[in-house]
Amino acid sequence: MFRNYFKTAFRNLLKHKADSAINLVGLVVAFTSALLLFLSVQYEFSFDAFHANRAHIYRAYTSSQRTGRTERFNTLPPPFAPTLKAEYPDVAYATRSMTGRAPMEFEGKKLNQELRYVDPDFVRMFSFPLTEGDAATALSQPTGVVMREGAAHALFGPGSAVGKTLRIQPGPEWRSFTVTGVVADPPDNSSIRFDVLLRFDQSPDYREAATDWSNWNHQVYVQLRPSVNGVSFSNKTAPFMARYFAEDIEHLRRDGAIPDADGRLMRAGFQPLTEIHTDPELGGEGPTISKSYLYLLLTVGLLIVLIACINFVNLSIGRSFTRVREIGLRKTLGALPWQLAAQFWCEIFLICLLAFVVSLVAGYFLLPLFRQTFGMNIRPEMLWSGRVLGVGAGVFLLVTALAGGYPVWLIARLQVIDVLRGRGAGGQSARVRNALIVTQFVIATGLMICTIVAWQQISFLRSRPLGYNRHQIISIPVEGETPPARVLARLRQELAGAPGIVSLSGIYNNLGRGTDNSSRHSVMGFDYQNREVKTTWLGISHDFAQTLDLRVVAGRDFTRAIASDSSGLLINEAMAAQLGAASPQAAIGTLLPVRDDQPLRPVIGVVKDFNFESLHQPIAPLTLVLDPDFGINYILVKVAPDDLPARLELIRQTWQRLQPNDEFKGSFLDQNIERQYKREERLGRMFIAGAITAILLSCLGLLAIVILVLAQRTREIGIRKVLGASVAGIVGIIFQDFLRLVGLAILIAAPLAWLAVRRWLDDFTYRVPIEWWVFALAGGLTVSIALLTILARAVQAATANPVKSLRAE
Repeated sequence: MFRNYFKTAFRNLLKHKADSAINLVGLVVAFTSALLLFLSVQYEFSFDAFHANRAHIYRAYTSSQRTGRTERFNTLPPPFAPTLKAEYPDVAYATRSMTGRAPMEFEGKKLNQELRYVDPDFVRMFSFPLTEGDAATALSQPTGVVMREGAAHALFGPGSAVGKTLRIQPGPEWRSFTVTGVVADPPDNSSIRFDVLLRFDQSPDYREAATDWSNWNHQVYVQLRPSVNGVSFSNKTAPFMARYFAEDIEHLRRDGAIPDADGRLMRAGFQPLTEIHTDPELGGEGPTISKSYLYLLLTVGLLIVLIACINFVNLSIGRSFTRVREIGLRKTLGALPWQLAAQFWCEIFLICLLAFVVSLVAGYFLLPLFRQTFGMNIRPEMLWSGRVLGVGAGVFLLVTALAGGYPVWLIARLQVIDVLRGRGAGGQSARVRNALIVTQFVIATGLMICTIVAWQQISFLRSRPLGYNRHQIISIPVEGETPPARVLARLRQELAGAPGIVSLSGIYNNLGRGTDNSSRHSVMGFDYQNREVKTTWLGISHDFAQTLDLRVVAGRDFTRAIASDSSGLLINEAMAAQLGAASPQAAIGTLLPVRDDQPLRPVIGVVKDFNFESLHQPIAPLTLVLDPDFGINYILVKVAPDDLPARLELIRQTWQRLQPNDEFKGSFLDQNIERQYKREERLGRMFIAGAITAILLSCLGLLAIVILVLAQRTREIGIRKVLGASVAGIVGIIFQDFLRLVGLAILIAAPLAWLAVRRWLDDFTYRVPIEWWVFALAGGLTVSIALLTILARAVQAATANPVKSLRAE
């Protein structure tokens, strides 16, 4: 029986080729778009899910109740992890984790590699399988190191690396280490990346910091027993925090902090490993992305599928009333309602199944273009994963049910007398059709408004003045064995007087995100006048303000002519305000107890506030210092604005001559700044693609409905022409009905889109205003596109021969 249903369904699809093609194209476009967006979201959510113990691994952090806010930090002091493991049996494993770069050498070959200082439990907790060596003993010896396969092959060449001795310069001196294990390269969706694993007790300055509870310089991971979760364990650690962080808690109480609901001012939190990548606020391990962005992408995909479903429903309803006599004859011959429903559902099932299969094939071939356009790191094999196929099958069945439900119900309930006379539930179906048209244009218009605002915000972030000169500045990371200060001195000497070279300086932390993918900052806190003061601590060298065109609003800049400047401080206006100074000038001469082991340091100058971090954050208090303990990690070179490629090449050649063993990774500072907003830019491009897809699908559905409606109104149009109606008048009547629906859609979409974009913009400290013209532009575009969609068919119907029109029914 069902075989006959499918045969008949197939014949009907071939008979109505135009309608079938419109439905098929709409569903294929929707399924393919949703599939690619789902793959993108799935990839982002898959970070760190490959670890076998992922359900029990947590990253430790602290949560402090500041005045009016809660502050979370992902760094902890060196004694935290070993003490926690020793005092709590619930902790199966614990490891500290700190990153850095260092040169290494083997038989004259030198490379600069990414180091990660960890405890021996690291290789037992995480699923980085050893291809050589034993996880139980890989880091048991102080001088043992574990390398990833790619790094080992790059340094040693093919063959076994275990047992080989290499030299590494993790601090001021070269030291010898022995390879005790080799792990497979971490997959792309790993937050934790490294070239070489060293024991944590081999990190620079470990001896001085090993028992220091005030030196917060690394992250901590713990693996809890299966019977314990992060929330319950956090509650258990209340006595631990009260005992070892008593001084910090007392400072919070002194500064007027309000306890949380449990009465605590400071607590230890434990974040599930798989949530690190989607928590930009806490950050700490590579690039992150907000969950809200991912849910937005999923929403766009679902809305596109919904528009395709609406098209399907409208066309199914419209086409059903061209088959009323067929339905009547079937009922007269004894067909039951469920049999009629089965017949029509088979047609819907075939269309959806064909669309689903074609979308999988289309997704496979479009994947390279999608990756290149949107920068998504998704692979073809992900298309055939069980999760993707399972979710796809679920969406396919849901769409089949939703798209077929109402049309099938409407057809099955028609009365025999009505259908044989050519009458159906026309009024009800028209109301449903109009409601669905409004719905799909609400979605399309809303996406268009969101897209315009998102692109405005991204353009604003890329062009907003930051308070310093980011143009014509080349940023160079210094990673080799030569001390950065010496490299800077050599470059200054070599480039002195070179054409187009204006000035050079050094900086400890990068501005923006460089080609070495770096983006870090250091925060220091100290007591000042019986209250805690926090400031971003930025080591620099001479000529920093000159190189970045910073404006000194009070006091003076650092100068080589005054030796005591090495102990002086430059602060920004936000720091001066935090100190309680009535004006920037009033802060000059203030003595700050920055470190317990150093004398008080005077403020010699105040610079105008500038955005040294992402525009997601407000300008924080900043302290600039000529501090040899911090040193510099980046060299900034200011060049003349003419012939920038030639200036970059001159610097590259000079670098390669002075540092032949160190790769040149220089990049323009304005490009580094823009790299901070790559994810927002990618989101904007996806929104544009989604909005265009939604508009096209809406127009495709509108075109199909116009064709059906005009076919039903053929006699009316003929009569109007006979009675003297002009072509323009008839076209206006046709336009009028649809424009009312589109106008209603715009009125509904505007407030919904306003709420959505306002919520998204709340993530930014600096943001564009939501202006009225955005809604006017989106509405105007929607109306224009709808009119163009209707125009050709309306004119064709209005200019048709009225004699033929009157014979049509």
